[in-house]
Formats: sequence, structure tokens, C-alpha cells
Amino acid sequence: DGGTTEDGLPYLVMERVAGEPVTDYCDRKRLTLEQRLRLFVTVARTVQHAHGNLIVHRDLKPSNILVTEPAPAKAGEGEIKLLDFGIAKLLDPHALPDAPPQTHPGLRLMTPEYASPEQIRGEAVTTATDVYGLGLVLYELLSGHHPFRRQTDGGGDRSIRERELLRPSSAVARDARASRARRTQPERLRRKLRGDLDRIVLTALREEPERRYASADRLAEDIEHYLQRRPIRARGDSVAYRVGKFATRHRWGAAVTAGFLLLLGGYAATITVKEREVRFALERASVEAERAEQVTTFLMRLFEATDPHEVGSDAITARELLERGAARAEQLSHQPAAQAQMLDVIGRTYQHLGQYDRAQPLLERALGLRRSTFGDGHSKVAESRSHLARLHHAHGHLDSAEVLFRRALHSQRDLPGVEQAQGARTLGGLALVLQDRGDYGQAELLAREALEVRRRVLGGKHAEVAESLNDLAEILRRDGKYAAAEPLYREALALRRQLFGEDNPAVAESLHNLAYLLQLKGDLDAVEPLYRRALAIYRSVLGEEHRTVAGTTSNLGLLMFRTGKLDAADSLYREALAMRRRLLGQEHPDVALSLGLLAAAQRRKGELESAEALYRESLALQRRVLGGEHPDMAHVMNGFALVLRDRGSYAAADSLYAEVLAMRLRLLGEDHRTVATTLNDRGLLMQEWGRYSTAESLLLQALEMHRDVLGEGNPRVSQSYRYLASLYERWNRPEQARAYRELLGER
Repeated sequence: DGGTTEDGLPYLVMERVAGEPVTDYCDRKRLTLEQRLRLFVTVARTVQHAHGNLIVHRDLKPSNILVTEPAPAKAGEGEIKLLDFGIAKLLDPHALPDAPPQTHPGLRLMTPEYASPEQIRGEAVTTATDVYGLGLVLYELLSGHHPFRRQTDGGGDRSIRERELLRPSSAVARDARASRARRTQPERLRRKLRGDLDRIVLTALREEPERRYASADRLAEDIEHYLQRRPIRARGDSVAYRVGKFATRHRWGAAVTAGFLLLLGGYAATITVKEREVRFALERASVEAERAEQVTTFLMRLFEATDPHEVGSDAITARELLERGAARAEQLSHQPAAQAQMLDVIGRTYQHLGQYDRAQPLLERALGLRRSTFGDGHSKVAESRSHLARLHHAHGHLDSAEVLFRRALHSQRDLPGVEQAQGARTLGGLALVLQDRGDYGQAELLAREALEVRRRVLGGKHAEVAESLNDLAEILRRDGKYAAAEPLYREALALRRQLFGEDNPAVAESLHNLAYLLQLKGDLDAVEPLYRRALAIYRSVLGEEHRTVAGTTSNLGLLMFRTGKLDAADSLYREALAMRRRLLGQEHPDVALSLGLLAAAQRRKGELESAEALYRESLALQRRVLGGEHPDMAHVMNGFALVLRDRGSYAAADSLYAEVLAMRLRLLGEDHRTVATTLNDRGLLMQEWGRYSTAESLLLQALEMHRDVLGEGNPRVSQSYRYLASLYERWNRPEQARAYRELLGER
């Protein structure tokens, strides 16, 4: 109500609010983060309602946002009261023609501690001003701290523009009081704030009004998305934006840096092609890691090292650049979090370049620094364990890789928001370890979970979604599920082409994997161009000496082998074996695989003595590095049995086939295509041995499996027809032989 007194003085009657500031209320009630966020959503919706009525508050602060005690019928639900519209401004005075001016021009009404940058500078006030005020209130609600608890008059404009906001998660680093008021522990509070909540708050508090949330409603929506574990809109500042802001604040330093960049531009022509390796690998690493604040400065100093005034006219190689980076990381010893971040990035870059021995000490040191800095259960420690696990996996150390992945996963299961993608990376890595152990069923479950998490958290069009599609397809392919694997391979390839273009190693990986699947299915005409295109991309980006190049070379050799080009196959197998020995050392599963493939080529060329020696070497190595039973070991044993058969050692070959068949049935199940391969090979042995009835039974079983698993038109089905026709001809059963020849289209 309102009016004037008998003396002519105006008065206004307002509701008396028996409440307390929202921050005090939440602390007294010890509300959890989730409860505080739900309460804040109500505040933001209330502010949005005011904006909808063309009013901007201009003085949002905890003391103007009161919470009343809930009524008995509404236990636990305090009611929000937004107070003090005394300095509020009508957004559109023309909407109320008779309204007097709300404030005088040039009058700066505000509470300095809660004023937006544009208020301090005397610029136009809009709804974005209230979004900033809401951001400050949210910062305090979540962390218990005010980001600018300082004097802001006089030089306030300059201090706000030049000060880098501390993330809420950093503000609570060791604040036991704040964590107790939120019913949690300091480290758990920090972990919950990191990521999505940090980004939401910092987006609301951006200096430029146009870069904040578009409305209070959008801010409320993002918080609701966080509470519902859905992706949020807020995104961190790009490196380009942060560098631009640095240049604005430090003009003289920016001019010097620009000079360095001009010199670097003139010098770029002398940088060797190896720099592309570093750029590609660093890009991959940067997608996986959240940069520490000091990383930008570190990289600027690192690439200043390419100044010709410092290094002369010689080209900087990838190895030299990484060595300089590792040396410069030592200068961050007073900032262990940033130092660990850079050691981790450089270590993974070495790993992506196939230089595992250089990668390992850096990744191990990064893990140690993070453990001592953050504590063993921190998400950064889990991230380091996951990265080190991938290196152990690449080395062929499956036991230690699995242990590290599982320890990392233990700390990543409860990560909030987009950080769940970290756990998905670990799930995917563990799935591939289990695949290499031959545990395809469990590997498939984990890979599907990783894909589901990445799609939910990152959206459908993301590089990590493509990676998960590829990994799941690999596991299905290894498990003999070709029909299920092919559409996933093709989806991953299409997505990677859309994201990266054609000349990218991720595209090359998809081309290679699709080629290998088509080769296994017998679609040989389309395979060789895919392999050669993948190999060309790999060599142009990764160089001639890389584990991935070795693998692609080996599989191209396998294609030559399958198409009867034995000399070409032999040459490619030897090239891949030599490269793997140089890169991986002697004790690695890939080396054992190469020995087995070369043995198969030697056998087909009639070099049985050489083939037997290579098979024995391969099996001995597999027993050392893989353990007692493994699908890859069964593959080599099957090949060795062929050599024994060719040399007339039928009993020894049959004994080995029986061992292979039992191992494959135990590890892979009765429907796996390799079981049919062993049945076929053992049937051919029995045919040569004159045991036709046993041969017939084995070959018919193989034919039935090939039909069921691969389909009637597959070349392996035709091969089974040919084997049976040959058996019946040797067995003097012409009618049965003729029936299979007719199925082959022969007379």
C-alpha cells in the first residue's frame, strides 16, 4: 500500500520479511551443493520474472535475497524473497509513458563488492548486469568465498579487468569450514565443483556482458542440466581468447611476443616435416586433458626456442622440440600441478610418436607429482594412471595395464557432468586390454558402456564418440562378429571424415580397420586401396618408423599372402618385423605375431625348416609375454600344426590341432570363425592321413559353421565346398563330389 500522510509526506507500506540472507540460511541449514543449486534456480527464475516485466535489479547480493523459514506444511522448503528494488531500473521507460525517470543520468548506484564491470565503468546496465550479480551469489553459495573481497573504488575498474578469476573449485582447496557447511569433505567438495560448476559460474562472471549467459533463465537451465547429469551450454574460454585478453592487458609484452611470432613465421619453412607429428600428437593430448593455468605461458616459451637467433638455421626436429619442452618443464617446479600437466602432455606425445622409452619416465613422474599435490584419490591422479596404463598396454604389459586402469576407474566412477568422459576413456582403455587377453565378452560390455557415456556427455558428433565406435567394432571383429562390426567401423569412418577431413591419422585408422574386416570377410577387391591410402596418411604424419605404420604394413602383407603374392607378403612381413623389433624390443606380443605371419609365408613357399623355426620362436615368445592361453597363441599353434602336417608328422600335428581346438572353444566359444578354421585344417590332415570318415565329419562341421557365421556367399563357404569335393574324389565317392562341384559352379 502507499499514500501520503496528513502532512503531505509520501509513504510506502511493504511486507515485513522475517528471513535471512540466502548464504547464511544455506550455511546454517548445512545444505548440500545440490540443495543450494535448487534454491538458486528459484532465485534465478525470480530475477527472470523481473526481467520479463522490464525491470533490472542492479544490486543482487546475498543480503537482498532472503529465505524465510518454511511453513510447517512445507517442511524443508524455504521461500525466496527478492528485496531492495530501490535502485532498480526500468529497461524500457517507453513501456510506461507516465513513469518518472528511475535514476539520474550518470548516477552510479551500486554495492561495489557486487557491481558488474560495466557498472563500475559507468556503462549501460542491462539484464546481463543481473546475470553477473547472480554469478557472484552463486560463487558464494557454492564455495563460501567472494571472488573479489577487496576495495573496488578508485582503481576498481582496472583491478576487475586485470584480475584472473579464481575458479570456485580452487577457492575451496583446503577450506574445511566450507566443506562442513555443505556436509562433505574438502577434496570431495573441490572435485564436485571442478568442471561443469566451475564453467557455469565463470560464464556468468565473464567481463564482457555479451559473453555471459543470455538471460537469468539460461543460467537456471544450465544448473538444471547439471543436476540432471545432462551436458551444459557453458564452455571455457578458448586459448585464442585468453591470449587476446593477455595482449590487451600487457601491450608492451604483446609487441615483443608478436616480434617472436613474425620471426617464427619466417622461419617456419625450415621446420622439418616431423613438426607435424608433434602438432598432431599434441592436439590429441590437449583434447584429453584440462590445461593448467600456466600451460599457455609454458608453450609460448617452448616455441620461442624455434627462434633462429637462438638455434641458428638448423631445422628443429620433433625429438629436439620435445626434449626442450621436457627441460623447460623443470622450470615449473614451484608449480607442481602445472609441471605435472606438461610432463603428462609431453609423455603422451612421445607415446603417440611411438617413443615409449622416452614417454614412460615422464608419465611416471607426472603421476608422482599429482599424487603428492592432490592426494591419491584425486581425478588428476586417476587421469595419470589411465595415461600410464595406455603406455603399459602399448608395451604389451597387460597385467600392469589392467591394474592401472582399474585403479583409475575406481576414482572416476562418480565424476560429475562432462568429466564423466574421463571415466569413459579409462573404460575404453580397459576394454582393449581385456580384448587382448581374449576376454571378448567383458571387453564388449565395457566398450558399450564407454560409448554410451561419451554419447550422453559429449554429444553424437565428437572425436571420442568415433573412437568408441571404432574400439567396439574392433572387439566385435576380434570376436568373429563381422556383421555387427562393419556398420560401426563405417559410422566411425564417416564421423572422423566429417570432423577431421581426409588426411588425418584417425581417418587412416578407420580405413585400415575397415580394410582388415573386409579382408577377413573375403571382399578382397576393395581392400588394397584402403590399406595403401591408410599407410600413406600414417607415413606422412607419423613418419616411416611408428608402431601403427608397422601394423598397417603387416596387414598389407597379409592381403598379399591371401591373394597368393607370396614374395610381396614375405617382404612386407620382414619389414614389419624389423620395425617392431626396433620400436618395441624383442619381448612384445606384436613381435611374436610378426614371427608367426612370416612363418606362414615361409611354409607356403615350401621353406618348411625355416617356417618351423619361426613358429617355435613365436610360440616361446608368446608363452613369455601372454601367459598360458590366448587367442593369438592358438593362431600360431594352428599354423605350426600345418607345418607338421606338411612334413608328414601326422600324429604330432593332430595332437596340436586337438590342443588348439580345445583352447579356442574355451576362449572364444563354439561359434567363433577360428573354430571352423581349425576344424577345416584338422579335416585336411585326416584326409591326407587316409582317415576319410573322420575328415568328412570335421569338414562338414566347418562348412555348417561358415554358413551360419559368414553367410552362404562368403569365400570361406566356397572353400569348404572345394575341400569336401576333394575329399569325396579321393574317397572314390563321385556323386557326392559332383554335388559340391555343382555348388561351386563347376562341372
